Amino acid sequence: MGGGCRGRPLTAAHPPVRVVLTRAGAAESEHLVHGVVCGPEGDPIIRWGSPERVIFWRSSMKPFQALPSVRAGVFDALGLGTDALAIACSSHYGASRHVDTVRAVLAASGVDQHALACGPHRPFDEASARAMDKAGRLPESVHNNCSGKHAAMLALARRMRWDTGGYETYVHGVQDLVRKELSHWLGTDAELLHWGVDGCGTPTPALPILEMGRAYARLAAAARGDDKHAAVVVSAMTAHPILIGGEAALSTGLVRATAGRLLGKEGAEGVFCAAFPSDEPSETWGAAFKVADGAMRAVGPAAIKALTDGGFLRSAEREALARFASPPERNTVGTAVGALYAED
Repeated sequence: MGGGCRGRPLTAAHPPVRVVLTRAGAAESEHLVHGVVCGPEGDPIIRWGSPERVIFWRSSMKPFQALPSVRAGVFDALGLGTDALAIACSSHYGASRHVDTVRAVLAASGVDQHALACGPHRPFDEASARAMDKAGRLPESVHNNCSGKHAAMLALARRMRWDTGGYETYVHGVQDLVRKELSHWLGTDAELLHWGVDGCGTPTPALPILEMGRAYARLAAAARGDDKHAAVVVSAMTAHPILIGGEAALSTGLVRATAGRLLGKEGAEGVFCAAFPSDEPSETWGAAFKVADGAMRAVGPAAIKALTDGGFLRSAEREALARFASPPERNTVGTAVGALYAED
C-alpha cells in the first residue's frame, strides 16, 4: 500500500471533509462528510467528523449481500464466472454489458426477469438511455442498478430450494442468510440492528459509519487470509471494474486507477465504502464515508481527498482520479460554470 499510515498515532482525528460548489469563484453550496479508515483488526486509524453517526448502509453493503450466494456454491453450480459475481455486487449503469450479465444469471437460474422485485428505472448510462428512448422502448427490471444483486438472491433461493416469491422481504430465508453473514463481519447479531427497506426493496440496516469501515477492513483482511469466499468476492470486483458500476462511477474508477489495489462501493444518499486488500496483512484497511445531507455529488471529492490525505493514493492514482476529485459544474449546454472540490 505504500506505507501511508505507518507510524500514525492510534487515531488521527480531523473535522468533517467540507466539499464546496463554486460558481464564478464564489461558494454556492457546501456538503460535510464524515468518515473513517480502520486497520485490519477494525481499529480506527483516521477519522473525519463523527463516524459514530448511525446511517443506513444502502448499496455499499452489496459485497456482503452477495457472500451467502458464494458460500452456497451458487455461481459454481450454475457454471457462472466471476463476471456474474461482480454484477451481484454492483450498482450498475444499465449498459448492454450489465444487462446481458444480469440476464445470464437469470437464465442460468431458470428464472424470468419478471421475478425481479427491484422494479425498472432508466439506465444510468446516458448512451443506453438515449438508445432506449430512440427505439421507443421502456426500461425493464434488468436495467435497475440493483438487478444484479436481486438476480443473485433469486439464484440463491433456487439453490436452497426455497420459494422465490418474497425473496426480498425481511422474513425470507435469503435475507436470513444475509443477516447471518452480516453478523459474522460486524461481530454482533444483525437481528438487533434497526432495519429499513432499501430503494430496490431489500432490507437495509442502520449502523455507525465506523462499523461499516470495520466490516470492509475485515473483508480486506479475510480476502488475503483464509476466507476463500471473501477472496472470490474481492477478486471478482477488482477483475471487472466496469461491471460493479459504470464509466462515471467512482467505484469503477477507483479499481481502474489503482489496478485493483483498492476497491470501493457506492451507496445511495452519499455513502461510500472502500477496502484495501493488500498482500501485506498489516496493510489491509477499510474505509467508510457518509455525506451528511445525502448529496452523491460530494462522494468523489470527499473520498479522494480523505484517501489522499491519509496516504492511501499514489501520485499517478490521484491524477487518474482527478475527474472524480474536482468535477466541473456545467450548465445545460455543457459549459463549465463552476467547480466542485474538497477544501484543504
